[in-house]
Formats: sequence, structure tokens, C-alpha cells
Amino acid sequence: MAAPGPGTIRFGGNTSCVEIKAGDQLIICDAGTGIRPLGESLVRRMKGRPIEATVLLSHLHWDHYIGLPFFRPLYDGKNRFVVAGPRAAGMDFGSALSCAMRPPYFPVPIAVLPSRMRFKTISPRPFKVGTVRIVPMELNHPGGAMGWRFYFPNRRSVVHVTDNEPSSQNKMKRLVNWMQGADILIHDAQYTPASYLQRMGWGHSPFTYPLTLAADAGIPRVVFFHFDPADNDKCLSDIQRQARAWARKQGIKIRCDLAREGTSIVL
Repeated sequence: MAAPGPGTIRFGGNTSCVEIKAGDQLIICDAGTGIRPLGESLVRRMKGRPIEATVLLSHLHWDHYIGLPFFRPLYDGKNRFVVAGPRAAGMDFGSALSCAMRPPYFPVPIAVLPSRMRFKTISPRPFKVGTVRIVPMELNHPGGAMGWRFYFPNRRSVVHVTDNEPSSQNKMKRLVNWMQGADILIHDAQYTPASYLQRMGWGHSPFTYPLTLAADAGIPRVVFFHFDPADNDKCLSDIQRQARAWARKQGIKIRCDLAREGTSIVL
């Protein structure tokens, strides 16, 4: 859940939403509460011009789509969106999302929103958004979730992994092979190693896991996100120090940062 307030000013209190821009292509990873300020930013930036974007939802747990009804560009008829994600509860993605965005859960059914939307069900097969090639990966999370690897025309690549828990060595090997040689890994790091022991099976990672994945895959930079709502800025600063100290102790030479709302990274 979102955790706004004076204790989360430094890192931010919204739930997951990452904007990716590649030329004219706009891709939005997840639609947590962070998509509301993104929508306001897009309206300002576009200055009345049409907004076109692909919204990739990793799964349909509340914290990953709860901001979508408050994404202002959806309420403008000149805008176009592809909203995509995996099957859920035996339904295609569009049907599952429509069930979540209708009365009595939300007053405006998704089908009557003014913008032009097309729904797409994502399988593990690669696909393209404009010039960006995207390779999905099934993650270890209750009910399932998808991660994404983005290959850009400039030969850079980014891996986005939310809601993922350590599992078998075979699964870890698959993840490492999938993300091998990427420039940045954005990964769930909700727990410390100690807190993870009390929450095994909940579908999230201790910070040691993405660092290990990145080291094995030759990725030079890791950005942690999907923080525990109970962790304020002080807790997160402590986690960053712990993670960097752990990496040094393991001989892992990787840049390790925590995501902050509004941060931009250029590749």
C-alpha cells in the first residue's frame, strides 16, 4: 500500500510505477499510485498534444493497478493506450482488469473511459513496442507476476523485476540467463535478510537476492524498489547502507541505489 507522509519524503510513498522513454515510445511499468503524478506530468509535458503509451502491468494485485483509474490521460479522448499484462484467475488480461474496475469497486467502468484503449494478454513470448524489444519472464510470486527485459535501439537494456522471491537454483539460473549483460536491474528488495526470514512465501526479496543476481549476470547497477510500507526514510537509508556493506563484504562491485520518486536515469 502507499505510505505517504513526513516519514517518506526522501524516497517517496507511492506504489510502483516506472516510466520508460525510448525515442517516441512511452512505456509505463505498473500503475500503482505513482501513476497519478506521472499522468499530471505527462499532461504538462505534452501541452495538449495526444499521449500514446503502453502500460505493462506485472500482475493484478492492488498495489500495481490501483492508480490506473486516477491516471488523468485516460479521461481525454485524443489519447491512445495499450494496457497489457498476464492472464489472471483463468481470464484474459482485459477481462480480469475490467472486473477490478467496475461498480461497486470503482464508479466508472473501464469500458466507458474516453481515451482509446486496447487490451493485450502477455505470454512469456517476446514482443515489440515500436523499436523496443521486450522479453517477459515469469516470476516467483503468489498468483504469478511478470518481469520485463527491455532491449533498446542503442543496444542498451534494462531489466524490471517486481514482486519476485528467491526460489530454486534452476529458477535462479533462468533469471540470470535472462538478464545476462543488462545495463541496469530494477528489482524488488522489500526485505532485509532478517525480516525476510519472517515472511518467506510472501513473494518478495531480501536485498541480497538482486545483488546476487546482478553479480552472476554481469550487471553493473542495481536499483532497489517496491519498499515495505512500514519502512520510513530512516529505515530505507539503513537498508541502503546495509546492502552496500554486504556487497563489499561479498566482493560484489556493483553500484547499488534505492529508487527515489522523480529520479531519471539516462542510458
